[in-house]
Formats: sequence, structure tokens, C-alpha cells
Amino acid sequence: MILEQLNNPLIVEWTMNVKGNLDDGWDFISNTNRLNQAIGSDKVEYTQIPLPQGGTELHGKVGSTEYLELPYEWIENKFASMSRIYLNGVIKKLNFIISAQQKGESFDVTFRFEFELKSFIMKFLVKKVMEKQTIPRFQKVFSQIEKYLANKKINPLTSYGFKPITENKEKFDSISKSIDEINADSNLKKKIINYIAESPDPELLKMKPYVVADKIDENRKKVLEFFLRATKSGLFNMNWDILCPSCKGAKASSNHLNELANSVHCPSCNIDYGPDFDKSVELTFTPNEILRTVVGGVYCFGGPGGTPHLRAQLRVKAKETLSENFYFKKGTYRIFSLQQKEVLTIEVTNDPSEITEVHYPKEDKIIIQSGTRKIVFTNPNEYEILIKLERTNWLDAVVTAYEVTAMQEFRDLFSSEVLRTGQEISIQSIAIIFTDLKGSTKFYNDNGDAIAYKMVSDHFQVLISNASKFDGAIVKTIGDAVMGVFINPLQAVQYCIEIQKEIKKLNERLKGENLILKVGAHIGPALAVTMNDKLDYFGATINLAARTEGQCKGGDVVITKKLFEYPTVSAFLKESGYKLEEFETSIKGFSESMEMIRILV
Repeated sequence: MILEQLNNPLIVEWTMNVKGNLDDGWDFISNTNRLNQAIGSDKVEYTQIPLPQGGTELHGKVGSTEYLELPYEWIENKFASMSRIYLNGVIKKLNFIISAQQKGESFDVTFRFEFELKSFIMKFLVKKVMEKQTIPRFQKVFSQIEKYLANKKINPLTSYGFKPITENKEKFDSISKSIDEINADSNLKKKIINYIAESPDPELLKMKPYVVADKIDENRKKVLEFFLRATKSGLFNMNWDILCPSCKGAKASSNHLNELANSVHCPSCNIDYGPDFDKSVELTFTPNEILRTVVGGVYCFGGPGGTPHLRAQLRVKAKETLSENFYFKKGTYRIFSLQQKEVLTIEVTNDPSEITEVHYPKEDKIIIQSGTRKIVFTNPNEYEILIKLERTNWLDAVVTAYEVTAMQEFRDLFSSEVLRTGQEISIQSIAIIFTDLKGSTKFYNDNGDAIAYKMVSDHFQVLISNASKFDGAIVKTIGDAVMGVFINPLQAVQYCIEIQKEIKKLNERLKGENLILKVGAHIGPALAVTMNDKLDYFGATINLAARTEGQCKGGDVVITKKLFEYPTVSAFLKESGYKLEEFETSIKGFSESMEMIRILV
């Protein structure tokens, strides 16, 4: 620990060594909101003032003390820094830098506070507070982080003075009894009970099922299904959050789909945007008060923990150039700024590339090799700009409305969750399947109503039960026809093949005439709408999918060439051994002929 007092300013700096991997520890180091709460800092009130060139000016207030907070700067696994200019009180300015460096099987974390004070005498008071309170509290928190990295059992960023409910037998038993009643695996329920009882309020305010699943080491789909069932039982409330496309923060929230706003303003980024089922409408959950009361609060607004999709954020002064080294992992990145029109997309592969430096601004798409690369940021403007480096895989941990509304369990449990009448929300890509029974009128006449009804009901059960197995849902039935949706193109095709196999097995158990099923599938953009009081889909993709089913002979599966050309689909079908027939046909309502693939199951 180093404490250095200079004439101006007062600098307080110390280093701690933490056993573990920096990759795992960075999430805790960078979550300045939770760190501040963990060391007992006061809540902050923030006001955002729009700037004409884009973005906002951030004003904070703690008690009667007010300050202007400049945008955080950070580079993943390296450092995070912040500057505050105080408008009143004893402090003129505060710079805070937290940096980290891997050293063998541990990593060093260095904290540096730089104070400019209005009074010389205040230096001694600030120094005493840092020595007696701030530093010991940080040391305690990072001791907890070290224990967590070793055994993954202790929540390292609990609220200061927080006591888990596991220490209160009456409350713990109440939570256990409520959750035990949900239909789910007993081991999963035990983990959820402990998670709800041991987690501090901020972790429970907007629970992300996939994040919870990763933390408790459980299957993501099972955890999501648990949250849906528990919500239906009244233990949780659903939040439909509309995320900002830039900062990914939830700037509008509603408890029901029909309350979604058509337009939202993000005060942080100073932009307007609308809901997008694919990316911007996220489903989160909050415990109902009958389970546990949770209270929110902000302790730090702009730190990297609030925008984990951003791997770096840097301020570049007017007419200046800044360069930094960054380690690129395999995947897709974007560099952009709210004050610039250019967006640079970076595809990172393991293949050799001639590009060794990345330059921004540049509106383009480049391919580079994974590893450490220099990024050169240039600001041609007469004012400072904020440049952001984003890893585009941020959706991996988000349960989108697009995904959950295509789940059979959701549609079964929450059939009343629909959009506002007249509201249309775009979906960039969704797989649509249609089925129908061939010669159903003759089938009824030959077998009689009672027998035919039983056989057709069994056929519907095959279609519905298999939809959930392949992470899809049946949207509606139209007579003997069915419309279904799948977010994964491969699973849509696998579902189509599977139900044809199941219908053949069903026919083997039936007497009399066989059921002959026609199945067609297509993929493309669509609109999510409400029709007949149910969440439905509309557009040319749906029309073409229905026409594709009409190309079936019966017992086969027909898919469009567009669906076939998805790499996972074509690879699966080519390796499956099924006979494939490619053909071209004219489709009613479409000016151009369509290429299709017939799969003989």
C-alpha cells in the first residue's frame, strides 16, 4: 500500500494482489456501480443534459454535493478511469483510475485517487478517511472476489452490511416453500432458492435468466422455463425492457407486451429509437413481494460494468489522435461514436491477415487475425468525441421477445401476452413452418367422424409436443393446418423432418387410411402483430412459407432455397443421407419463380 501526499494534488495509491485469472476478475473490477455499493458509498442522483453534437453531459448529486462527471474511459482487462469536476463542496476535482495486470497465477489491481482540494487542511481529513475507511473496505471486497474466483460460491459484490436471507430461517423457509411448489427439477429449485436468498438487491432487480443459469451452472433453457412457470404462479413479475441500440441500457420498461412504447428516448446517448423484437426488447424478471422485497439505487452511472458489451471506451480530444493496444478475441466487433457517422465492423478470425493496425474513423468491414492489435483513433472535429469498441455477442445472454414469444411454453402459459392493437414490431429473420393434411375430406368420409377426430387429434399432439423439443412454438391451427415459428433455422428443418417420422410411426399404430402430412418451411423478415387476440406474424415470409407447404406431395418436406442455404441447414441435410430434390416453381402472388428443396424422409 502506498500513500503519497504532494503539495498539489493529494494522491492516494495502493496495489492489491488477487489470486486468479484477470479474465474472470475483470467483471468485478469494472462494475464500479456494485463496487461503490459494496464499500458503502452513498446513492447518487444523476441528471443528463443533451449535447448538440451527440451524447449527454452527466451531472451527479450526493446529498448537497454536486459535480460534473466526465465519461468513463476503459480498456477491457487493462484499466478504467473517471474524472469528476465538483461544483461545490471541499473537492475541486477527483480523478480515479483502477488498473489491472496478470502476473502468473494472480493479478495486481492498482487503485489511484487524485484529489484537488480547496483547503490544505482537508488533505489530512481526506487522507484519514481513505486510510481508515475506503482502503480497508476495498481490501475486504477484493478478498471476497479472490474467494469467489477460487470456489465460485460467495457473491463478491454484496451490498455493504448485507446479510443473506439464509441467516433468517423464517424468511428462508418461506422462499423455499414457495419455490418448491414450481414444477421443475429439485436440484435446480435448490440452486434458485439459494440464489434468491443470498443475492443482494441489485442482482435481483432485473434478473436475466441466462445470466442466472450461467452463475448457478444450470441449463439456460431450463432456467428460463422455471422463471416463466414461477411468474405464472405469481412469484416473479415480468419486465419487457426496451434496450438502447447504443448503450444497451433499458430506457423503457413495461410489465406487459401491450404496454410497449412505439418510440423511446435514451437520455444517455441522446437518441430516439423504437422496439425491435430481435435485439431491443428484453425479458427480465423481478421477485414479487410475496417472495422477497428488493430495492434499487444507483451508486455509479457510467462505469464499464453498466455496458458490458463495450470492451473499450475512450475520449479523444478535438483534432487529436490516440492509439491503444487491444487484445481481439475471435468474433465480431464494432467501433463507433455517437458524434461520428462512421461505423467500422471488425471480423476477427484465427486466419493470418495483412492488417496489423485498425484505424477509426473508417466506414468499412475489415478482417483481422486474433491477438493484440494497435487501434488508432482520430478525431477530426473541433470538439471532443467519445469512441466505443463493442463486442457484438452481447445478445448471447439476453432473452429477447423474439426468442421467448417463439417458445411453446411461453405461448401456453401467457396466451394473453399480446401487442397493442395496431402495433407492428419488425423481426429481421424468423423461420416459419406450415403443415396440412392431404386429402382430409376423404379421410373423414372414409373413417367416420369419431375415428378421424381421434387420429387428427393425435396428429396435432405430435406437432405440438415436438415444437418445444426444437425450441419452437405453434402459433395457430387453421382447420387441419398448423403454423409454427422457430428462431433457429436448423431446428426448424429438424422439426419438419421429425414430425414426418412421428406421423409415420402414428400411422403404423392406426387402422384404416393413413394420415398424409405436408410440411413446408421458409425463413425471412416478418412483423409481430396481434391477430384474433393472439400474438401472430405477418408479411411476405409467412405467405411464401404457406405456399411452400402447397408444393408438398405428402410425406415429404419442402423448404425454400433461402432456408437451405443457411450453412448449418445445408451441412446437416448433406450429411443426413436424405434424398434431396431441387426444383423451381412459380408461386401465386410472387412475380419471380422460387427455388425449393424437397426432402424425402
